[in-house]
Amino acid sequence: MFAAPLLASFASLPTLGYRPFLDPLPLETYWLLLMPPMAIAIALVYKTIKLDSLEQLPRQAALLAVQIVAFMAMAAVGLWLITEIF
Repeated sequence: MFAAPLLASFASLPTLGYRPFLDPLPLETYWLLLMPPMAIAIALVYKTIKLDSLEQLPRQAALLAVQIVAFMAMAAVGLWLITEIF
């Protein structure tokens, strides 16, 4: 009964915290630089789980990271070509 007016008054106040999904960081110019670290992190986690022996981890993770970046670039070129043709 008393909570509704109180919550309504707080709803109109501006938030002081960072809201990642509502106010994303302005990284439009740097998004391509973030792709290799993301691919390396994905490759390391995936290969750490899948390999029986971690002796081959650096080589296998590097190979997978290169494959991820290469296939993402090929997909981007393919989609760009499709949009230019049609």
